[in-house]
Amino acid sequence: MPTSNARSFAASTARVDRNARLMHADEPLLRLHHDLGGTDNGELAVPPLLELVRHSLRLGMRLSRPVTTAAADALIDMWCECSPDANGVTLILTLWHEQPLPQPIEITGPGLPANPLDAEIRLDPLGRILRFDPPKGYPGPDDSDRLLLAPLSAVLRRLTGEPIDDPAQIDDVKVRLIGDERDWTATLRNDATSPGHILTLSQAPPPTDPAAVPLFPPLFDGERLGHLFGSQIGPALRLPIGRIIANAETIGGRLEGPLRADYAGYASDIASAGRHLLALVDDLADLEAVEATGFSAAREPVDLADLSRRAAGLLALKAADRQIRIDKPAEDETLPAIGEFRRVLQVLLNLLGNAINYAPDGSMIWLRLDDGADWASVTVADQGPGLSDEDQQRLFNKWERLGRSGDGGSGLGLYISRRLALAMDGDLAIESAPGQGARFTLILPKG
Repeated sequence: MPTSNARSFAASTARVDRNARLMHADEPLLRLHHDLGGTDNGELAVPPLLELVRHSLRLGMRLSRPVTTAAADALIDMWCECSPDANGVTLILTLWHEQPLPQPIEITGPGLPANPLDAEIRLDPLGRILRFDPPKGYPGPDDSDRLLLAPLSAVLRRLTGEPIDDPAQIDDVKVRLIGDERDWTATLRNDATSPGHILTLSQAPPPTDPAAVPLFPPLFDGERLGHLFGSQIGPALRLPIGRIIANAETIGGRLEGPLRADYAGYASDIASAGRHLLALVDDLADLEAVEATGFSAAREPVDLADLSRRAAGLLALKAADRQIRIDKPAEDETLPAIGEFRRVLQVLLNLLGNAINYAPDGSMIWLRLDDGADWASVTVADQGPGLSDEDQQRLFNKWERLGRSGDGGSGLGLYISRRLALAMDGDLAIESAPGQGARFTLILPKG
């Protein structure tokens, strides 16, 4: 599976029987299943997904949680929702993101400490440990796996015993390694082979010429941190939030035995709050992406009818919980347009999700197609409370929630959706009036 660059997919579906045999799967799960040795109609070959499917079958309940797995040369993160029934399990996979496996750090030649009594610590741009080469006779911990991305305080202390987190604070000063009573002189330099830095601990005296040591850039550089959410902060938050959701669902499912009804309700509230937090993390990552300099969307042929049916299928269970019916395009309908597949699906999922959230129970939502000479559109119409002219003017503003509270929304969904539509040379429009529902229309070029 080619992984020269990170790749993302908006959503895909799969179906397994009660023996966990894969009966159907969209790309990219089918490709991953085959890459991991799976066969047609054979047992699902993705271990964490297989475990989640079996867990869902044992509990007889719908489960959703983040999943991380590895292909031959890629690390894959996704969100998986399993819905069991009498014949098997339906899987809905969203937020699929592939990135190359981390390359091992090789230190050869000049990168090694020149003196066997010297120590060397390789750091990433935020000052976290990538590699620790302890000095000869060092009695303390040097477990590379345990120390990966750990702060300097995991191995280093000031002579006074205070922990050290910021390398810039200790350049050319005396320090001590944890478990080692010897005094070391810390010398910092930029890493010529990567964006990080190298901290050398030596028994030699500190240099007397301040110009001999390169200046260390600010640890919390606003420009650098401005693009870290999607790549580092977001993934770091998804893991603990995912664990909270998984544990809450396990408690609510009474897997460990009988549980008071109110405690089961608390567990359900915790899982729901976790999903809201996870959605906020995703919104912030998308916000960072669409506001980045030079952001653009791919130009590829898409079928708005097919994407509308996919969005309706992905949110069918959510709508059914409220007895809301979705009138989607017929299976034989097509409407070609130009856009980016996953971004168009992302916009439609946001529009349809909003319609379900604010439409009355037992109402109808329509997905309608239209086209002109050089444009195509899909409209999501609901029977909700509608919006005033004033609210419509504010609707696409960032963080705008029109005074709502308690619904778990971030106020970013429509702002991001319109930015995505504009990036695809299209637009997102609204028609509404109080008491008459709302009609959101995504417009895209035909070519």
